[in-house]
Amino acid sequence: MKILIYILVIFGISQFSFAGEGVLSITDVWARPVILQNRPGAAYFTITNHTNAADKLISVTSALAARVEIHVHRHEGDVMKMMQVEDIPVPAQEIVAVEPGGYHLMLFGLSRKLALGDQLPLILTFDHAGEIKVIAKIMKKAP
Repeated sequence: MKILIYILVIFGISQFSFAGEGVLSITDVWARPVILQNRPGAAYFTITNHTNAADKLISVTSALAARVEIHVHRHEGDVMKMMQVEDIPVPAQEIVAVEPGGYHLMLFGLSRKLALGDQLPLILTFDHAGEIKVIAKIMKKAP
């Protein structure tokens, strides 16, 4: 009987841990190569919100960058400008592309060059979903 209770408790705990997963999914994570260490890098991905509540990406960190900023390209008249923003809105039941020409991450103070095939660890922090750790593969273009 004790074994059965133990199995049920373990099964219940594992079910609970899975219940919190899948709120947001991050896919197609990649970053451009950086051949000169003193130059900034850029990273991209896709966010899918599987919930009925909006969320937003509020900060990003990386062990390989002194700072990571959230940026967006916007048209102002006939000119495309890049500017830093505080967050990336992620509407309920929507997919948000963090891609060249739109929202993207800028990585400053890289501790090393980023060559094709390298990996870049990122910690994405969302207002509601919390931290999500991902690895960006260094590539010339989106996967």
